[in-house]
Amino acid sequence: MTKLDNTLDIQIGSAIVVRALEKEKTHISSGKLSASKLGSPLQWQILYVRGVPSKEIDEYTYRKFLRGNHVEDWLIGEIKCVDKQKFVEYRNVVGYADAIIDTKDWQFPCGIIPLEIKSVANSKFKRIVKEKNADRGHKLQAGLYALALGYDNFAVCYVAADDYRIHTYIYETKDIKEEIDRIIDRFDEAIKIPKVPEFEATESW
Repeated sequence: MTKLDNTLDIQIGSAIVVRALEKEKTHISSGKLSASKLGSPLQWQILYVRGVPSKEIDEYTYRKFLRGNHVEDWLIGEIKCVDKQKFVEYRNVVGYADAIIDTKDWQFPCGIIPLEIKSVANSKFKRIVKEKNADRGHKLQAGLYALALGYDNFAVCYVAADDYRIHTYIYETKDIKEEIDRIIDRFDEAIKIPKVPEFEATESW
C-alpha cells in the first residue's frame, strides 16, 4: 500500500512563512516610492507609501519569493559583479540594484550597467522570449537604477526557474527616462493631496 506523507512539506511550508513574517516585522519602510512600484497604478503607489497594508500573502506566494531569491543568489554567484544589492535613489524613489556588471566581454558590450534579475516560470519565460521584450515594470525599475547611477544602459535578465535558462535584454536609459520622470511627477503631485486617487489600470491585464 502506498502512503502519502506530507510531513516535510508541511514543516517546510510553515518554516518559510514564519521566517518571512519575522523579516517583515523587522523591515522599516523608507516612506518613499520604491523602484519596483513604478509600473504599478498610481492608486497602489499612494497606498504603498502611506503604509496601507496589502492583502495577506499566502504560503504559496512566500514559496515563490523564496524561489526567486534562490535563483537570484545562484546567478549572482555565477557572474562577475562590480557591485551587488547596491542602494540607489533618484528623485526620492529608492531601490536596490541586484547587480552592477561590466559588459566588456558580452556580445553587445556597453560598459558598466545595472542588471535586474527576475525569476519566472517556463510559461512566462516562453512569452518573454516570443515578445522579444522585458516587462514594462521591470524596465522602469532597472531604468531608474541606471538613472540614479548615471549609466547609459541597463539590462533586465530573466531566468527560467524550471531549468535555469537565461534571457537578457539591454536597453538605453535615455529611451525610458521620460516615462520614469512622468510617473514620478504624477506621484509627487498625488501624494500632496489628502485623498486616494481613483484606480486606473496601467497594464492590459
